[in-house]
Parts: sequence; C-alpha cells; structure tokens
Amino acid sequence: MIITPAGPFNGTTWEATLQLVLKSKFGADGYQHVPATPGDFGIEGFTKHTGLAFQCYCPDAPYERNVLKQKQQDKITRDLKKLKDNQASLQGILGATKIKDWYFITPAIAHNALLTHAQKKQDEVRAWALPHLDVNFTVLIHDIDFYIKEINQHRISAGVPISIGQDDQTIPRVNESTTSYDENLERKTELRMSDKGERAVAALLNKTKNAFLDHDSFFQTLYSTSPQTYFQIAKTLNGFEENVEEWSLTTSGHPDKLVEMIKDRLSDRLMGDKRLLIDGTLTDDIVRRTVARWLAVCQLDFYS
Repeated sequence: MIITPAGPFNGTTWEATLQLVLKSKFGADGYQHVPATPGDFGIEGFTKHTGLAFQCYCPDAPYERNVLKQKQQDKITRDLKKLKDNQASLQGILGATKIKDWYFITPAIAHNALLTHAQKKQDEVRAWALPHLDVNFTVLIHDIDFYIKEINQHRISAGVPISIGQDDQTIPRVNESTTSYDENLERKTELRMSDKGERAVAALLNKTKNAFLDHDSFFQTLYSTSPQTYFQIAKTLNGFEENVEEWSLTTSGHPDKLVEMIKDRLSDRLMGDKRLLIDGTLTDDIVRRTVARWLAVCQLDFYS
C-alpha cells in the first residue's frame, strides 16, 4: 500500500477506484470495463465512441524512485505487448472501434524518463500496424491529479471525507537519540508530580520512558498489521498535534491536569472516528505512547 494525495491505495483498490471514475467520466463516450478474466489484454477499459483505452498501475509498496520508474516502465512494456499478442481477442471486444489513445494511469510519475519510455514504446506499437489500433496510436501517462476531482466525488458518495492532497501521513520516528528526550521527560515528570514523593515521580517516569521507547516498534507493528488503520491514525494524530502546543501555552492549572486533558481529548477523537473502529484497549495503547512522545520532544510542555 502507498499513500497518495487521495489517500492510501494498493493495486486492487486503485483499479477499483479508477473503474468508478472512468465509468462516470467517460460513460457518455461508451466506456466499457474489460475484466481481466479469462485473460488480461493490456487494457482495463475502453470507450467505443472515441477509441480511448485505459490501463491502471499502482505499486503495492512505497518503492524508491528509480525502482518505481523501472516497475512502471516494465508494466507499460508488458501491457502494450499484449495489444499484439491478443489481437484476435481484442478485435472481438473492440468491434469497429480502433484504439487511438492508450492511457497508463498511475498515482505518480516517478521520473521524466517514464515519458521517454512511453514515446519509444508508442513508436514501436505504431510500427506493428495492427488493424485494431489507430494509425496515430498514442501512449499517454496520467497521474492522480488528472482524476482527483472525480475521486473526491466518489469519496463523498461513499461517505468518506474528501482529500486536498494532505493524506501523505506518517507517524514521526523518535528513537534515534534519546539523551535530550530523557532530560525532557525527567523535568516534566517532576512538574507533573510536584505534590507527590520521589517514589511516585520515579514510578511515573519509568512508565513514561517505557511508553516512549516502545513508540516506534508499536507503530511499526501497527503499520505491518493494518496499513489502512495506521494511515488513518497518523492523519488523526498529525492533525490533533497542531492543537497540543497551543493548549500547552494557553491552559492554566497544574501540569498533570493538562496532560490528562490532552489524553482525554485524544481518546475521544480516536474513538469517535468512524473510519477507525478501534476499541478502548488499542486507543489507550496509542494515547499512552503518543503523549509520551509529545512530552519527550516538547510538543507538550508546561509554561508558568
């Protein structure tokens, strides 16, 4: 799964979403979905009246740019070759329609070399002079921006909030160096427990440190287990975090009251998110580690 300006996608969800988009965007042009059964013919849909053909590709992992470029190039090469290898089957599907433009739709263009590759393959395909392809057959590369309006329309129809390109969410890693973090936690724990004895201070400091040190591994496990849940939680935490520093500056009273208020508000936000559907136990795990991180890295501080 990868993150795009319209949220997280993998190959399956990308194709399913684009099918909805293409049916609404090109329905008047006679759009026809071409299921990949019993064979994959190098197109996932086409328009009978205008000769447009579409093929979707979404990587299932966030590859490094050059790796992604190679995978995209290989996908284009394989799928265009299918236009020749499956000539008879395609003619049966297309009828009198000739493919004029072949669109490769992918979330992002990894490198401008992809456009060079598309031009090269376009020239090769034209040289085949296939009867079901237009003499001016053209290969076009489209990224998600060409379809973001329609994708958001379908999100609204499905009851999902629209995206304006801010869904590239991750939870910051914090375990690279903990020296300054230890000092922050010690200072803030003493302030939180100013009316308690040394044993209470030491006990809370130990719990907070353990939660902080477990932060990265906990969220990595969550990502491995359920990427969709991870990304939605990351979006919620990153948005909520914008308020934490302001509350630190504006809220009066004992430091521990501020911490408890933030914990309660974050728990309510997570539990109230209908796209998450997480229980109280997981919510407590998230809140404990997240608040420990905020205390350590100073999003959450105390001002007299």
